[in-house]
Amino acid sequence: MVVKAPVSFEGKSGTGRGTTFNLSLTGCALESRVDVNMDATIRLDLHIPSDKKPVKVTRAKVIWTAGNDIGVEFVNMDQTGRTRLKEFLTRMQSPPGKTKS
Repeated sequence: MVVKAPVSFEGKSGTGRGTTFNLSLTGCALESRVDVNMDATIRLDLHIPSDKKPVKVTRAKVIWTAGNDIGVEFVNMDQTGRTRLKEFLTRMQSPPGKTKS
């Protein structure tokens, strides 16, 4: 799903910031000016809109890179973070003015 949200990440090669441009329960695509190696393992903080605290992904794998774009697969996220992310994505899919019953 197309979602622009700030993200910060940390791995063996250092730390960085970026912006997601595609987000799902299993991973995200993000843009960052920080070089990240293919197959690197990183930790992510997803700063999803409407939530004060970031969703923490404790382990994610870089599965593709293209210029400043990075594809990440979520490997490990706690249940609370997964639930918050799922609720956010569900809200994003609902038409404006409609709520799920």
